Amino acid sequence: MRSFQVDVREEPTEYGYMPTMQLYLLEEKDKPRPIVIIAPGGGYESVSTQEDRVLSQYTAAGFHAAVLRYSVSPHRFPQPEWDLMLAIGLVRKKAEEWGIIKERVAICGFSAGGHLCACVSTLWKRLGAECFKPDAVILCHAILTARLDHCKNFIVGHVGSEDTGVQELAFCDRQVSEDTPPTFLYTTYEDKLANVENVLYYGEMLTKYGVSFEMHVLPGGGHCAPWCDDMIWAKSVGERDFNYIRISVAWMRELWKL
Repeated sequence: MRSFQVDVREEPTEYGYMPTMQLYLLEEKDKPRPIVIIAPGGGYESVSTQEDRVLSQYTAAGFHAAVLRYSVSPHRFPQPEWDLMLAIGLVRKKAEEWGIIKERVAICGFSAGGHLCACVSTLWKRLGAECFKPDAVILCHAILTARLDHCKNFIVGHVGSEDTGVQELAFCDRQVSEDTPPTFLYTTYEDKLANVENVLYYGEMLTKYGVSFEMHVLPGGGHCAPWCDDMIWAKSVGERDFNYIRISVAWMRELWKL
C-alpha cells in the first residue's frame, strides 16, 4: 500500500490553514478501484483521529481510502464543504495516476463529518460542478436536520451567521433533491445527539425525492461508539455484528455491482 499526503487547496485559507488529504492506495495500478474519502468528526472544532482506523477496513475490503483534514473553527460554512468538494475533484483529476475509478468516489462522514458529507451531497450542484458530486454517501451518526432543536443549534453554530438564507443551505434535510447521490445512513438507539428522529427525517426526504438509500438503527452504542477498529474486520462485537463499516462495504458492492 502507498500512503502519502496531498494539499487540497492551492493556497492556505484566510486563517493560514492548509486542508490536507492522506491517501492510502492499494498497489495494483493495473486494477483501478473505488475510493472512500473519510471525513472524521470533531464538532467543527477539531478533526478527530479516531476514524483513521476505519480506513483499514475499507482497504481490507479492496477499496482505496483517504482521510480528509478539513477546515474547522474559526472557519465557517461553507469552507469545510469546499475542502471536501475540492478533495473529490482532486481524486477525479488524479484518477488514472492513482488507480481510482473516477465514477466510484464515495464519501464517509462521522458526526460533524457526516453533516459535512451530507452538505456536499445535497449542495454540490449549487456550490460547484459535476466533478464535485460524490457517487455514494455514507453518513454515520450524522447531524442532518433542522427539525430537532439540538441539531438545528449545532448547524447554526457551524454556519456562524444570523442570515437565515445561509442557515437554510446547511439544514441538510431541507436541501435533499433528485440530485442527491445514493446514501447509507447509520445511527444507534442510544445516540442522543444524532438520534433516531434525526436520521428518520432525513430518510423521509430521500424518499420524497426518489433517492436510493439504506438505513440502519442499531440498539447499542452511544454517539460514534468505536465499534470499528483494526481487529473487528474479522470479528463481530459480542454475539451481534454491529460493524456498520462492513455493512456499508456490502451496500457499495451491491450499488456498484462490484
